[in-house]
Amino acid sequence: MSQENRKQGLWIVLFGVFVLLSIFLLAGAQYESQVGRYRMEVITRNNFTDIFVIDTTTGVVKYLGKDEGKPFTEVKGK
Repeated sequence: MSQENRKQGLWIVLFGVFVLLSIFLLAGAQYESQVGRYRMEVITRNNFTDIFVIDTTTGVVKYLGKDEGKPFTEVKGK
């Protein structure tokens, strides 16, 4: 294998690594982690329990009453 072929092969490998890293970085930039997005607070007063769900991304707070088991977007809250 000549010196010129080795240089050409090295450039092809380096270009491939650059393309793969670029794809991984761009794909990672669009990924949003949903871990920890919602926070639940339970407040007990006398014999009543209030459950609040807070969307930490948007700041929306909703009260859960009979809406348990529904997706957050369908809970009307009060």
